[in-house]
Amino acid sequence: MKIFIGIFFLTFTLFSNSQINIKEAWHKVETQNNALKASRADIRHSELKQQSAEGMYLPSVSITGSYTHLNDPIGMDISDISDTVNPILQSIGGKGLPSEIDFLDQDILLVDLQVLYPLYMGGKIDAAQDAYAAKVAEAKAKQRMAEDKAFLQLVKLYYGLIMTESLYQTRAEAEKALKIHYTFAQKMKIQGQISTAELLNAKVKYDSAKIETTKARHKVDIVKSAFYQMIKAKQEPHSSLFISQKIGSRYKYTNESINHHAAIDVLNAKSRQSSALINIEKAAWQPKVLGYANVNLHKGDSMMEELAPAWMVGVGVKFDIFSRKDRAKEVEAAKVLHAKVASLKAQATEDLKIAVQKTYDELSLYRDEFNALSSSLALAKENYKLRNLAFKEGLSTSLEVVEAQTFLIAAKTQRLNAAYNYVKKLAELSVLSGDKNLFFTFEKSSKRIK
Repeated sequence: MKIFIGIFFLTFTLFSNSQINIKEAWHKVETQNNALKASRADIRHSELKQQSAEGMYLPSVSITGSYTHLNDPIGMDISDISDTVNPILQSIGGKGLPSEIDFLDQDILLVDLQVLYPLYMGGKIDAAQDAYAAKVAEAKAKQRMAEDKAFLQLVKLYYGLIMTESLYQTRAEAEKALKIHYTFAQKMKIQGQISTAELLNAKVKYDSAKIETTKARHKVDIVKSAFYQMIKAKQEPHSSLFISQKIGSRYKYTNESINHHAAIDVLNAKSRQSSALINIEKAAWQPKVLGYANVNLHKGDSMMEELAPAWMVGVGVKFDIFSRKDRAKEVEAAKVLHAKVASLKAQATEDLKIAVQKTYDELSLYRDEFNALSSSLALAKENYKLRNLAFKEGLSTSLEVVEAQTFLIAAKTQRLNAAYNYVKKLAELSVLSGDKNLFFTFEKSSKRIK
């Protein structure tokens, strides 16, 4: 008994691990997709650049050193004076004067500690900080766009696999039904109840059904391979196709899209960058004020080197009266770029409104189509059942049975397609509104399609 229970739980665990719901599948894509990893690297790169730029407010400290070799020491010839004075000095026991005084030795080694502190840069540093922060915001928005693209692809593959497997089952059921019908047709032909033409019609439809089943199986294999590759695991979908009768107001989705869509966030970040660029270009008209300090760490023994100060501090001001670049044109160019971004944002807003309206209308259309096809499917099932019974009683032809089966397959296929298209459009609407969790909310609360 214990062995049986152990085998049961092992089988249940293996079966559970072989299935994955849509939210779990998305988590796998979020953490393992290479494109999303690259976009996260872009965010980290932008954040590090921003953190690096914070040091622009701090002073720069550097040590500079130089070694210079002169062809001759720099000095002055005082031989005329020494020739006159030296005999007198020597007569009283003093030391004579040299014939030449060296101001600088032939080898000069200097080592200085230098400090520069930006006291006022005309707003250029603040503008640069704004630009770096906007770069981070842009990278995050682009990462969301990459997530949106991956999410839509996942929904397409996840529910596409569910749909193709359902279509395969439909084709397999049709093949099985037509095989049974063909078997009955053979018996009825032997009994003389149907003609040869009717028997051949049943065989042709049965052979066609086998071909369609094979095609459906190949489609399942193709979609399954792509799905496995995307989630990097061999797990089957556990969720089902679904339909929600209530999807909310279109105006709500439109407002959410304008305020939260990743493309709008990208353009907002671009707008901040262009505004920062305007301020950077305007800073060229402002004076630059720097505090500076210099400490002599090493100097030689020559006269001029000894006279050099050990340290110095001060404030420097620089104002460019004339520049090789036309600063007014640079400011104007930055303003043109800012206006361009504003135009792009306005156009993107209009495009999003149209996209939301189109997607919302298509979503409603597929929901209504699914509801209408539900009654068609019920009719097709009943019609096939009656035609099949009538054929066995000799009251219906083989062609009528095959037509009823074809109508049933078409109703099932159209209904599955409507549900699949509904799910895809719901994913698009969620992405357009800037909230992918909206899809999972609907998926959890909606009617499942079997």
